[in-house]
Formats: sequence, C-alpha cells, structure tokens
Amino acid sequence: MKLYGNAHGLAAIEAMCTSGRLPHSFLIYGEQGTGKKTLAWYLAARLLCEGAHKPCGSCKPCHNVEHRQHPDVQEVPHSGKTGGFSVESIRRVCADAYKTPNNGMRKLYLFTDADHMTVQAQNALLKLVEEPPDFTYFVFTAQSRQAFLETILSRVSAIGTSACTEPQCTQALLDAGYSGEDAARAVAVFHGNIGRCLEYLSDPAVQETVALTKKLADSIMNRDEYALLAALTACSTDKTRLLTALELLDRQLRDALCLRTGANACIGCYPEGAAQFAQRITLAQGARLHDALLRSVQDLEGNVSPALAVTALCAGIMTENA
Repeated sequence: MKLYGNAHGLAAIEAMCTSGRLPHSFLIYGEQGTGKKTLAWYLAARLLCEGAHKPCGSCKPCHNVEHRQHPDVQEVPHSGKTGGFSVESIRRVCADAYKTPNNGMRKLYLFTDADHMTVQAQNALLKLVEEPPDFTYFVFTAQSRQAFLETILSRVSAIGTSACTEPQCTQALLDAGYSGEDAARAVAVFHGNIGRCLEYLSDPAVQETVALTKKLADSIMNRDEYALLAALTACSTDKTRLLTALELLDRQLRDALCLRTGANACIGCYPEGAAQFAQRITLAQGARLHDALLRSVQDLEGNVSPALAVTALCAGIMTENA
C-alpha cells in the first residue's frame, strides 16, 4: 500500500501501535481528498498484519486489506439522504462486535465519511465505544471533529490529515496512470490534494465547477452583476455543486488577500485570477466578501431555497464590492 504525505499521521499510528497502550477507537479527520480513507485502511493493515515489519504488504492479511476483502474489516454502509448511519445499522454493529474475529486476533469497523452521523446513531454506539471487546476496534473518518459528540471524542484518538506537497501529488497522479500534462493541469487547480486532483481528472462535473468558479471570480473582479447572477443561477438547481463553487470561490478570495499582504501560498484553483483580484480589492472589502460567502453557505446548509440564497449572495457581493 503506497502512501503519499501525511507523515505526521503515519508517525502517530506507529507510536500508538508500539506504545503498549493501543486505543480501540480512532478518528481520522481532515479536508476532503487528503487521504483519510487511505490512512484508515493503512491502519487496518497495520493492526492485522502478520509480518515482522508491519504492515509488511506481503502477508495474507495485508493482501486482503489492500483488496478490501479482509473478513475482519467491515466498512459500515451509509444510509439515508444525508449519507449517515442508521440506528438500525449501528445496532447490527453492536451485536456483531462481540463475535470473535474470523481470522487473527482483531476485527475492525470502519465508519467512513461520518460527518453526518446523527446524535441518535452516536448515542447508540457510545457504550460499545466506551467498553469494547478486547479484539474490536473502530475507525471513523470525517472532515471535522465537530461532527461528533464530546462523549465520543473523549473516547477516540484523533489523527489529522493534510494535503501533501505538489511534487508528491504529481507523483501519485503519475503512479495512477495519468500523463504528466494531466497531472500538471490537476495540481495547478487543487495543488497537493490528491483526492480532489483525481476527481478533477475523472469527473467532468468537477471540471465544470472549477470553470464556473473562474467565471464567478471574473464577474466579481469586473463588477459584472448580470454575469455573476447568470453564473450563480446556472448552478442553483444543484446544491452540492453550488456549495463546492462557493468553497472554491472563497479560496480564491483568501489567495487574493494573502497576495495583497505579501504572502504567496495559493490554495485556490485560479492563481492568475487571484493575482488580478489582489490588485482590485482592499483587505476590508475582502473580509466583507468572505462574510457574504459564509452567510450564503450557512443559508444553503440551513435549507434556504438555493434561488433565494443566490439572489441574496449576488446582491451582497455587489454591495460589498462596490
């Protein structure tokens, strides 16, 4: 299992595995695309490996984990519109957790993308997380620790992930079979975020969202209210796409403000646009535009009509960017 970046996370896992006080529950958290699931499966291999140097990558447990076929590693399925975990599925885990492993000495349950795990589901799992069988382990992945109850957080060992370096990301894309040209194109947009680079290269919808973000940025820079409203309206029927575009737009704004203050650490998808934007706004304007974007995201996440949120955002941006 080849890994790129996340040296701190790997070191934390190794330290816990060799400390003699191995925790039974782990939370791997970080931005989308930064290797949370990869690290979770690496942890599974580390815990189940039968080789001398763990994970060895060549024993049967390592092979089964790499091919997602190990009988003692269960990735708990999502359910519902929000992609959470039903209380019923949690109860099935609780019943199964006390059964001895099929092979070896340990078994693991992976709760991936657990950001939308409900309070009810977390409470149903709490007692098992507090007092698990000696052979049972839990791994959660999420973008934020804030998705979990304090009672759960107090029982897990948290490991953060982050984007790798751009050269590491480029190598990962080359190893995945992409050309140097494609790798460079993706890294220019999503920098060291391997997951998002892979999505960009494989999913036309992501490419369209990046193009939309650039249109939004250009419209704001040119103070073109009609073009801004047209671009926002075009994606208002797809809430997920709209939220992604607003996130990327906020990164553009962040880059512009960094450049304005003399910093040069871009994380957005449109570096040349950020450079132009930096010359056209003040720090105060940038802060107000960020607030307008944040309010719109909160409205959308609070189930405000996308059409209303888009109209309000357009008016707010033009007011703050006057």
